[in-house]
Amino acid sequence: MLSPTLPRKGLEIVEAARSLQPLIRSEADEIEKSGRLTDTVLHGLRDANVFGMAMPEAMGGVEADPITQLEVVEALSRGDGSVGWVAMIGSDGGFYAAHLPEAEADAMFADPNVVTASVLVPRGQARPVEGGYRVSGHWPFGSAGLHAGWFGGGCLVMEGDRPALDAQGHPVIRTLFFPREEVCIHDNWQTTGLAGSGSHDWSVDDVFVPESRGLSLFEPARFDTPLFAFPWFIIANAPGASLGIARAAIDDLAALAAEKIVMPGGKKLQDDLLVQTAIGHAEAELGAARAFVLETTAAIWAAVCSGREPSLDERARFRLAGIHSFRASKAVVARMYEAGGGSALYARSPLDRHWRDISTITQHAFAHERGYAEGARALIGLDPESMLI
Repeated sequence: MLSPTLPRKGLEIVEAARSLQPLIRSEADEIEKSGRLTDTVLHGLRDANVFGMAMPEAMGGVEADPITQLEVVEALSRGDGSVGWVAMIGSDGGFYAAHLPEAEADAMFADPNVVTASVLVPRGQARPVEGGYRVSGHWPFGSAGLHAGWFGGGCLVMEGDRPALDAQGHPVIRTLFFPREEVCIHDNWQTTGLAGSGSHDWSVDDVFVPESRGLSLFEPARFDTPLFAFPWFIIANAPGASLGIARAAIDDLAALAAEKIVMPGGKKLQDDLLVQTAIGHAEAELGAARAFVLETTAAIWAAVCSGREPSLDERARFRLAGIHSFRASKAVVARMYEAGGGSALYARSPLDRHWRDISTITQHAFAHERGYAEGARALIGLDPESMLI
């Protein structure tokens, strides 16, 4: 249970996200078919301030805490996985605004609900020139790109033909931002799941980016507030996508089981002991995974709210909880899919979509099985060898 003393902001966005679930479900088929969010859903998210939920309070935003942001993504993903995923990625603008110079941030985020599509992995090269950089790069998995006003790409700062190195001998990496009109979107997101996320590759070719439009989340933010004190709060809401999909899978199996008649015998599927057992296991697995995420996120939130830097142990457990939420959610959806029998096989079945969406999500780098070892190394006194810890 979360401590009632932990500061929370933006709970009204959680309620708005929950109220959008019927609309999202009604639009889910069209979202998957078209490969993007419908205008109706997109307007609903903007009206609910979903894309602006992390925007700094000093810039007129809500600056919702990381637990609230997770609950928003979870609620939306319960309606449709692609919607939750786009909301999760597209709402990162507040973190970027907190690190950009004031004038640049005010210009880029005059609309606090402008969608950002960002890939922090350094797939670009930035060559220093007077006033900024000339940038070329190609970034895969550009989720939310079909709705984005700004694109952020991780870049290696180059020194001749080699990456420039910092004082510790590490490559210098900057996230640089491009307006939509400077970006080429490549139509290549033909996937099993998350079809509606529009996660196409995108690229730029020899584009000038001013120095003021670059940042590193590992540098201090302009605002001395808790949300921007820990760089990986930017992915704290990501587990909400998997948790929401898993919750929806349990709900949809329960609804199917209450109606489906099984032959021979003519009993309802919900009377089958194996189905009951599957739902019981799923509730326990999902509840435990969700509790672990909330507990570890709350621990880091409490640390930064008190002015303390999170410990290595807290960071490692935060990382483990995030990974485990994805892996446990996949196990839950698999149970529900199997328990649904032949009815779950068809594309018209929500269980089929949940299975495809969660399978796609768990291919993501921050959901990969190897992350368990990263957390373990930190907990047993070894170098975690992970930027995420």
